This record gives sequence, C-alpha cells and structure tokens, in this order.
Amino acid sequence: IAQALKQAGWAGVERGLPLYLVGGSWRALAHLDMQHVQFPLPVIHQYEMAADRAATLARVTATIGKARVKKIPAISGSRIAALAPAAALLRLLVRQLGSGAMIVSAHGLREGLLYERLSAEERALDPLLVAAEAEGEAQGRFPGHGALIDRWIAPLFTEDAPDFSRIRQAACLLGDVGWRANPDFRAERGVEIALHGNWVGINGWGRAMLAQALYSNFGGGGGLAPGLEALASSEDLARACQWGLAIRLAQRLSGGVAGPLETVRLQRDDAGIALLLPRRHASLAGETVNRRLKQLGTAMGLEWQLKATGSA
Repeated sequence: IAQALKQAGWAGVERGLPLYLVGGSWRALAHLDMQHVQFPLPVIHQYEMAADRAATLARVTATIGKARVKKIPAISGSRIAALAPAAALLRLLVRQLGSGAMIVSAHGLREGLLYERLSAEERALDPLLVAAEAEGEAQGRFPGHGALIDRWIAPLFTEDAPDFSRIRQAACLLGDVGWRANPDFRAERGVEIALHGNWVGINGWGRAMLAQALYSNFGGGGGLAPGLEALASSEDLARACQWGLAIRLAQRLSGGVAGPLETVRLQRDDAGIALLLPRRHASLAGETVNRRLKQLGTAMGLEWQLKATGSA
C-alpha cells in the first residue's frame, strides 16, 4: 500500500486531512458502522467516522457472522464477502495517510466526471443552497422570497458562524415548502424534508439544524423537535429554532410580496429586538404579528417591541 500511494503521488500528502470514501464496499462498511454505533439518521452521504473507527471495523468484520450482517437492510448480500478485506485495506490506508477522519460519499466516479465538466463558476456554487433554492422555487408559492427573507432576518444573527449562516439561508429558501401539507402536520413535514431530502453539502448536524428551523417555521413553536438532540446540541438547536421563528414572522408580515419586507425592518441592540414599522404601514401590525414577535423575543431571551417610525 505504501508503494502504491507513492506511485500515485500521495506519499507526501498532508496528514490530518479527511479521507472521502467512494465505492460500494466502503459504503457498506459505513452502514455497518452506523448500525454498530446506532446512528439515528439512516442517510449515508456525509456520514463521518473518526479515523480510529477503521481499526474497529477491521476487528468487527473479522469476527462478525454473515447472518448478523444479513439483518442490516442497507448492506446487499453481494457486499458481505468484501467487508473484511475492505476494512483491512481501509485500516492500512488510514494509517499510511494519517487521515483525520473518514467521510462517506453516496456518489461515485460518474458524478466526479460530471463535476470535472463544470465551469469554475459552477463548481464554486454551494450545492446545498442551489438545491434548496430549486426545491423552494418548485414547492413554494412565492418565487425569490427565500433570499429576501434571509436578508431581512440577518440583522438578528450577525454573530452566526459561516456554517450556521448557510444552514439558516437554506432554511429561508425552503421556508414555504410545507404549505401544501395539512396545517396540523406542517411542522413534521419540515422535519421530513430536512432530514431525508436528497441534499449534498450537509451532514447529520446540518440536517438537524435545518429540520429544527423548518419545524419552528411551520408552527412547531419554541420547543425542540423530537429526536434531533441525537444529531446536534440543544444549544445549537435553540439557535435554529430562533431562525425558524424569525422566518415565520417575516412570512406573516410579507404575505408573499416583497414590499413590506423592504420597508419594515428588524433591529437588534442591547435593549432587545424591535420591529420598526413605518406609520403608513401600521395596518400590518396586529395580534398575530405581535404574538410571533413576542415568541421570537422569548426564544432569543430578549425584550421585544414594535416601534412606529416616520410620519403617517
């Protein structure tokens, strides 16, 4: 293996980098690992394992019986015989490369060949945001509204790290995909779309954050959606809940048109959060807007107020 890596030009590769696993045998190993650690989300793409799991998988596959492997639906019978050799190879490869982690790809060589044909501009696009925008445009009622909502709520979340901001943006782009569902089940529909959608560029943590944001946006309230704490911390999920409540407020104010969000503003300072409503648009205020603003302020632990601005 060391000689093969040298011939491939990988001998001097920087240590500590992730190793992306492409191919059916290694995906089967990942499914075995998911079963072994009882991972709560049965989505293989972007599933991540610590580097030392390679040695664990080598030991497991050397002793596990075929009957037990056959009980794992995601592993086809044709892959069972290859599990032990694939794990042994992976263990040595990770050791030689000094890999920092192993990340599974649900895609293969065909997708790589297609990617090579893309322009530099296309390759630079964020695949999650492109897919979320396409899904939002196809399933939502108001074209282009998601990007507007993201810009409108952004002043509340200026301290969000880039990995948080992109998930928040994806939630805004998907913020209207649940409208066809029965109102009693829209929150659950949001969770389903986020957790089980055919997304790329997102891991289990990101799916949980997206699910929580859509859950809160679609009427789940200020609480955490069931089961997500196995994928993300309660603190992170609380932030995603705030995104969802902010999106919900924006949708109530806008009614699907750009005008209100171009004149009404959200402001955050040491005093709390304020909804700045021009007097000429005073009719936008009401019981529902006040309730949603209060719910958002409560979730953020901040005082809230609706302030009239300008002349009538």
